[in-house]
Amino acid sequence: MNEHCFHCGLPCPKNAPWQVNIAGIARPMCCPGCQAVAQTIVDMGMSSYYQHREQCEPGSIPSADMVPAFLGELDRWDTPALAQQYITTNDHGDSSTTLILSGITCAACAWLIEKKVATVDGVMDFRLNMASHRAVVAWNPQTLPLSAIIRAIAEVGYKAEPYQPERSEQVRKQENRTALIRIGVAGLGAMQVMMMSVGLYAGNATGIEPAYELFLRWVCALITLPVLFYAGYPFLHGAWVGLKTRHLGMDTPVSIALLLAYFASLYSTWVNGPEVYFDSVGMFVFFLLTGRYLEMRARHHAATTSLAGGGHRSLTARKLDDAGNVHLIPADMVAVGDRIQVRAGETIPCDGLILEGTTSINEAMLTGESLPVPRQRGEGVISGSINIDHPIQIEVTRPAHASTMNTLRRLLDQAQSEKPAMILLADRIAGKVVARVLVATLVTYFAWLYYAPEHAFWTALSVLIITCPCAIGLAVPTALTTATTALADLGFLITRGHTLEGLEGAQHVVFDKTGTLTKGQFSVAAIKPLEGHSKEECLALAQALESHSEHPIARAFSHLGAAIYDVQDIKIIANQGVQGSYQGQNYRIGTAQFVCNGFRNAHASNPPLTPPSDGHWLLLGNEQSALCWFQVADELREDAAALISDLHQRGIEVHLLSGDHSNHVQQVAQTLGIRHVHGGQSPADKLAFVQQLQTTGKVLMVGDGLNDAPVLAAASVSVAMASGSDLAKVSADALILNQHLATLQYALQVAVFNRRIMRQNIAWAVVYNTLAVPFAALGFVPPWLAAIGMSTSSLIVVTNALRTRRYARRLTA
Repeated sequence: MNEHCFHCGLPCPKNAPWQVNIAGIARPMCCPGCQAVAQTIVDMGMSSYYQHREQCEPGSIPSADMVPAFLGELDRWDTPALAQQYITTNDHGDSSTTLILSGITCAACAWLIEKKVATVDGVMDFRLNMASHRAVVAWNPQTLPLSAIIRAIAEVGYKAEPYQPERSEQVRKQENRTALIRIGVAGLGAMQVMMMSVGLYAGNATGIEPAYELFLRWVCALITLPVLFYAGYPFLHGAWVGLKTRHLGMDTPVSIALLLAYFASLYSTWVNGPEVYFDSVGMFVFFLLTGRYLEMRARHHAATTSLAGGGHRSLTARKLDDAGNVHLIPADMVAVGDRIQVRAGETIPCDGLILEGTTSINEAMLTGESLPVPRQRGEGVISGSINIDHPIQIEVTRPAHASTMNTLRRLLDQAQSEKPAMILLADRIAGKVVARVLVATLVTYFAWLYYAPEHAFWTALSVLIITCPCAIGLAVPTALTTATTALADLGFLITRGHTLEGLEGAQHVVFDKTGTLTKGQFSVAAIKPLEGHSKEECLALAQALESHSEHPIARAFSHLGAAIYDVQDIKIIANQGVQGSYQGQNYRIGTAQFVCNGFRNAHASNPPLTPPSDGHWLLLGNEQSALCWFQVADELREDAAALISDLHQRGIEVHLLSGDHSNHVQQVAQTLGIRHVHGGQSPADKLAFVQQLQTTGKVLMVGDGLNDAPVLAAASVSVAMASGSDLAKVSADALILNQHLATLQYALQVAVFNRRIMRQNIAWAVVYNTLAVPFAALGFVPPWLAAIGMSTSSLIVVTNALRTRRYARRLTA
């Protein structure tokens, strides 16, 4: 009989010369490919991989036939065209991308890959999600190219390439298909065994020939074999990995119960013992697989959001050449500056600006709002949104890989990959429960062995099955995933794992004013030139100065037309104003104090300058005197008052921080009923204020996402009012995508409701396990009923978690 390859499990050719010395033993290899991969693992000092991995099915490791051919194609990922599509570069010059990996069959595979990538110089971060087989990798492009990382993964026998959303859907469909096949095998086998068992049960009651009884038992044993080792493979596989890594997982008690029941029945058949339970094994596997399949579908449903999937992504684009001809090309090949045509009813493939046409755009997948938004020439559109009314032409401003939707997907993946404190607590509880389940099983077995030996085994088996802590393991992750995706559909995107806990426990909420409580869409409401100065001249100077500023107030002047003066020596002073020179004269626009500080004559502002009336006024002046007052107006958001009122009713202290010195800050606070007001705050002042406030409780900071970056990072939890153009730069824990403060109110309500759901789930799981043990230990629960009970318990937890999604929908109904 031929040997099997120690690396991949395939049969070795006769007299195969390939071997690798692993742990002092010459191990056979089936080909040079496996020999090279195994030797690499040994040379890296990772021979323990072969101790931790599970026994692989023949052919399950694809390195021998997949990786060598793949190595020759790696350099293509370093070409600028493909790099532009899949690689994102941050402000520090570091690159990152998401990889999809093939060939992973167990946790040991993930361990090996992570260890290998960690040895590559220049890799700064590598996080592999075992469930999705996706990895987020960040590296220094000055040190190594992407192909070097993919090659390192290939060296240990796995294939990696940049992730595309379509691949995720393919993996999900394959997972669903495999699960259904296993359920079918288990169901068919269980029914056949049950049919045979009816004859055995009837024979026990009325009498049966020993030869016929033995025949039926052996038939049952043979039919149960594929049910246990094929349909039940996921349980055995998980338990084996757990034992190898010395971690007692959820599958450990299940697998022990299955194997004990089968082999005890097999032994009873061999020695012509009194009882066999092949039918219980078949039903046990069938019920467990069905329960886990329903759990999987529920979890997929809970994790499904328009941001996470690729359903709104257009795979092609209609590119226009210089002559106006249309060419259908892959959307990934569209470059910045290209002109593309989008017909009515089509999905917009890339972020861009409208060059021609007026239409309505459905942005529901981003904002959660079903009503179309009007768009005209010069306005921006985002990928994934749908053109409703008329054909438009757009100029691409971002490549497909850096689009708004892809940025949101990365942020969502980041949030769902992090483990907050509640999940870590549930994991610890589940780990302890598994050990206690095994102890309870042994105690039950020996107790029954003393009082009624004939019932000892099957009673202990029921205890082992019914107390599996699957529900505890699902209690918190399912609830958090459901809440995260439900809020994403409402336009509230969580980017950090701790956000929901932070929202639920916030004791102080600190708001920025401009662009947060107000719309941030300033307009020039009045122009008051001082005596002897021209209104037109002052406006032209103000436009020229403000054209160099990115502050929201500066946009009020850009709306009045393009600047006609060329101002030099620009200086922008945060929370003060803008300074520049024109025709040898220095000009300033901003606060009155800022402008007066620029006067050469210290008495030029004596008496002090005061605005013409209440409101937000900017002063324009040169080195000699003040020239003109400009009043800028910014409307409050319609839902700001309702949010502040709701926070007060919750007993949360509300604070307003602003860089403005004007009485406009006090007016906003008075209108909204905010008692704690602090104007004239620099970024450093805001940071110090929040840090001081944190000594009295958790602080939720709500800002515009860009100007408030330091204080957002310092707060216990932070929320940014972020537009599509800001997403890649925002470092907040959550983003409000639809520009409605009511969305934050919904998020706070969902956070409180979700906390209640998590507590209910944990309480149910603990109470179930506590109550189920006595009934099973007293012999009232047969093994097949224990399997139904365990699956039902897990389904109750998942179904309860889905209530969060329904609750979130009712908030906006």
